[in-house]
Amino acid sequence: MNEMKRILLVSPVRSHPSTTGASARIGQMAESLSRMGHEVHFLHLQQPVWGAERQMRRYWGARYHVFRGLTPASCVARARRKVVRIAAKTLHRNLPVDAYFDRRSGGYVRSRIAGLAFDVVIVSYVFYSKILESFPDSTLKILDTHDVFSERYRLYKDQGLRAEFFSTTRAEERKALERADLVLAIQDWDAAHFRSLTDKPVAVVGHLEPPGEPGGTPAAMPEAGILFVGGPMAINAHGVTWFTREVLPRVLSRVPAAELWLAGGICSHFRRRIPGVRALGFVEPITDLYQRASVVINPQQFGTGLSIKCIEALAHGRALVTTVSGARGLEDGEQHAFLSARSPEEFADLIVLLLQDRARAAALGRDAAAFARRYHQKHLQALTDAVNVAKPR
Repeated sequence: MNEMKRILLVSPVRSHPSTTGASARIGQMAESLSRMGHEVHFLHLQQPVWGAERQMRRYWGARYHVFRGLTPASCVARARRKVVRIAAKTLHRNLPVDAYFDRRSGGYVRSRIAGLAFDVVIVSYVFYSKILESFPDSTLKILDTHDVFSERYRLYKDQGLRAEFFSTTRAEERKALERADLVLAIQDWDAAHFRSLTDKPVAVVGHLEPPGEPGGTPAAMPEAGILFVGGPMAINAHGVTWFTREVLPRVLSRVPAAELWLAGGICSHFRRRIPGVRALGFVEPITDLYQRASVVINPQQFGTGLSIKCIEALAHGRALVTTVSGARGLEDGEQHAFLSARSPEEFADLIVLLLQDRARAAALGRDAAAFARRYHQKHLQALTDAVNVAKPR
């Protein structure tokens, strides 16, 4: 049996409620570590929203720690960093890897957190990696990268979009990785990239969404609902816009009763009425919506990392159609656990097939659930191994 450890998760993204792929990953990692028997704490590195903070405190209790940075100096520094970030996104520029980091958070760790004697600290994102330096050498320091950020702005520039989130150089990303004892990549392609930058060990830990029961029977899926669940990020909005223009009209011409259901923060981009589209907002419990849908889609056209929305669809045992970009990191399940399309015409054909052949959709859902169970077990073991790795001397 593995020894119980005291583990600290550090993130600018909340774990509860789960409203984005990042928050879902962090929340599921916390749940998984707790089920292993570890004592898990959370350090939130930004000013929380009041409603969300209530949910965070309800889940974490005394294990919830917040660095607020409310001193005048912190507020001025935050404003300066925000201006720099906006300029970098608008002008498509890389930033130093520590551009988001508030150095006062390191002081908070040394004065308020380090005394709890954590065995393991897991920090989310390369741009918060500097906080690892505030923990003693006895602590196992793990960097959960979530994604690749080297030259990330180019993805958006190539699509004619304003850059989003964060972009840095390979040299700066390497500097972040070197601060950790162990680097976590979310999928194999990311791991290969990180290994090209550092000699530090790199492990692959995917999204840990627990698998549910297999998909419903044809009789349980009377509606022709095509479901997309996602946050308000530009990659999602770009993909859904492509789908409504290039794919949905082709589907409606053959299945007039079909309807695209949008759930989550993505709805903020689609307030205007579009024929065949229903914006549902945030839906709880989301499981019920998954079970009502005949098909789940991920129409993203570009991106890196792992599409967590695909993992969630598979874990719910639903028939999934995605693009090649959306399938990145899940190639082992392509064409048997889910279907992928390389053109708008193929995307529409696959959706129509599943809407018209409910038995085929149900069978694909069962295969999806089986794949999700194997995937979950593999990556749960990888997380177990990561937190039990011997601390380098």
